[in-house]
Amino acid sequence: MSIVSFKVSDDNPVTDDTVKTQLGKLNVSLLPGEETDFKSFLAAAHETAKSVEAMSDFKPTTDLKRFPRKNIEAVMAKDKLGAWVYKFEIQDTTENDGPLRGVSICVKDCIGIAEIPQVMGTDCWEPWVPSADATVVTRLLQAGAKIIGTSNCEQLCAFTGSHTSCLGNVHNPYMHGHSAGGSSSGSAALVAAGEADMALGADQGGSIRIPAAMCGLVGLKPTFGLVPYTGITSNEYTLDHVGPMTKTVEENAKMLQVLAGADCFDDRQASVPKTLSYDFKKPRKLVVGVLKEAFQNPFLEEAMKAKILEAVNKFKELDYQVVEVSVPMHAKAPEIWSVVERVSGLHSRMGHASGRRLYSDPEFFKHTHLLGERFFSKAPVNVRNSMINGLYFEQHFPGLFAKATNLVLKLQSEYDNALSQANILIAPTTPFVAPPHGPREGSPKDRISSTFGINTNSCPLNLSGNPALSLPIGFLPSHEDSSFKLPVGMQIIGKHFDEETIYTAAFAWEQHCDWRSE
Repeated sequence: MSIVSFKVSDDNPVTDDTVKTQLGKLNVSLLPGEETDFKSFLAAAHETAKSVEAMSDFKPTTDLKRFPRKNIEAVMAKDKLGAWVYKFEIQDTTENDGPLRGVSICVKDCIGIAEIPQVMGTDCWEPWVPSADATVVTRLLQAGAKIIGTSNCEQLCAFTGSHTSCLGNVHNPYMHGHSAGGSSSGSAALVAAGEADMALGADQGGSIRIPAAMCGLVGLKPTFGLVPYTGITSNEYTLDHVGPMTKTVEENAKMLQVLAGADCFDDRQASVPKTLSYDFKKPRKLVVGVLKEAFQNPFLEEAMKAKILEAVNKFKELDYQVVEVSVPMHAKAPEIWSVVERVSGLHSRMGHASGRRLYSDPEFFKHTHLLGERFFSKAPVNVRNSMINGLYFEQHFPGLFAKATNLVLKLQSEYDNALSQANILIAPTTPFVAPPHGPREGSPKDRISSTFGINTNSCPLNLSGNPALSLPIGFLPSHEDSSFKLPVGMQIIGKHFDEETIYTAAFAWEQHCDWRSE
């Protein structure tokens, strides 16, 4: 222990009762005669905290002169799809011939944009205003893109349907009243409807890939750490990914090359390659591994299974070899994901996240501190359940989080083994097509039942960190009205930092087949 100074100001608030209060939180007591010293220790610690609090903060710089915010309009999901939060224009004012010149992009409303209030789909607290642009926002602007607004997302970015945002439901462009997937629901809906050329989504358990599948888009969860998460509100640091959502594979690859690479702010990027370029249009003969356990998923509907396997057979027409491979832990991975998300996510939501070397906006933690009953009463069912579970796990299963983290390493090794037998793995992105919106009222179970099992094939890749892309491969009829057809997504999984091979296979399939006629 190091105490840097015992100098205490006249207004120092620490008393004997202050020390007792802290001890009460731990349900412990001091030994006789220790009270005076520990009071002086805490008083000194208060002065240290006050000194650090008074220091000028360090934050990424945002060039508001080069990238001014113009024509800001609070839409608040009053549009037809319920997908816009704010509309505005941000574009480089200098001559810019970048790779995304003139491309319009919407940004999920958990990604920081300076001077634009962030709602994050919740009324657990008032909207807050990020003090700097996220790295991915800066990179898009430097590449010539035009950012045109923030997109509605599920409450606290924690739901795989699209009916929990406090601003209202986000509708699937293919069938109003049906889910657009979540939590990057607005991003998917806007690109699918043609209101933006591309979008940024964020993914902790499938939140890019699920809405991409349900809205007929190409959505990539990159390798963990490939794209910096700096300036993006986090749910759980080891599961967080941000990535592109586009209409085509080529657009997706172009966007990723702009987004990827270390930014010196995010400690998740220790192993990120220095140079990134993807030569995915060059024909290659690949081995495609059909992931056995993904097709044994108890939630997977037979029609979806048949549709994905039919799409896999198209690879044979490209002279690809198709084999079956096994990752036994894939079936258990959703349970491991649940433990990691609930325990570590609990601490993030309570503002206790620590042990990382990365940029975080202090204003967010101040804004959301000690919300207590208001937060809990307004939070969606799944968030409240996650927090209750996390507290229970910590009390009754000591060491469970450590064991779950160890099992992640085993899961990674099993995927590595499977990917030594095949260049890519194939799994259904979702077990069924977009369901109708769940109810906002009723029992907790009723409100979330439409999403049961939906991320069981996507969340394992958030644990392992492998890149995974959802590719649209056709349609299946809606359960409610067979005259309406809804998009189907096939998930393509690759080795760490081998997005190129994923793109190679996806591009070849896309060029060989017109998914809109499948």
